[in-house]
Amino acid sequence: MEIDILILTVYFICMGYVVYKMALSIEEELEDQVVLVPDVVGLESSVRSQLMRQGFAETAATVLQPGEGALGKGVSLRLVVPEPRSLAPPDEDQPDEPDEGQIAVQVLPQGPHPLQPLKGLTVQVVNQSRAIQVIVDWDRSSISRMTNEIRRVIRHTPGMRLDLTAPQVASAVNPNQYLSTVVVSEDCFDRSPDNQVLQQTAPVVDIPKMANLKEPLRNYSLDLVVQLTPFSGRGGRPIMLLLPFRFAIQPLPAKAAIPLVNWILKR
Repeated sequence: MEIDILILTVYFICMGYVVYKMALSIEEELEDQVVLVPDVVGLESSVRSQLMRQGFAETAATVLQPGEGALGKGVSLRLVVPEPRSLAPPDEDQPDEPDEGQIAVQVLPQGPHPLQPLKGLTVQVVNQSRAIQVIVDWDRSSISRMTNEIRRVIRHTPGMRLDLTAPQVASAVNPNQYLSTVVVSEDCFDRSPDNQVLQQTAPVVDIPKMANLKEPLRNYSLDLVVQLTPFSGRGGRPIMLLLPFRFAIQPLPAKAAIPLVNWILKR
């Protein structure tokens, strides 16, 4: 009888250990363990400074918080710039002055995130203007990590790329159109030993590795070059901007994987 109780005790201890290890494994894959924090102050300050140097009001650039604007999943940048009236219905009662077109730009992911590498960054652009074209120049954009060493941006496109040195086609977002695309850096690719075709072999941001570094090194950024080009008409001129989307990786406090253990530790 005593031997049976001992065997059952050992059995339940082993089962409990296995369940705990399984819970830890699930936690590592699914639970949010870091927060990707965008630098909203630096983004707004930099873009406003560029606009003022080109003769526009600093209020033309505003950082919107999650839930605001057309891109509510996270922090986004809203640009409100004058646009020509060439596409607007003629109205003799109104003075011939430029309207204002709204454009929103966002880079994801943001906020809580599992301790997993980022395979790519999602760039979203919404053009709510009537007479302005937004052009995203991928070849002049860059990605940097930790030491601010830059890498050229590579946009994911259908099919496999054969040569990273070839120029990329810029993306044109016309009025009332929306762009959502994934980008990586050029050092994420390598040639397959079988057919020598380029394929992505590394993440754009290695979160598990960077999360263990000191705070100055837990940063990455996407510097996006965009041009706002008005269509033919009076009252508009091209605007060239460098949008610095910078992020910091902040680890979350560790907690027990099993809810019961987590509850006991809080008592």
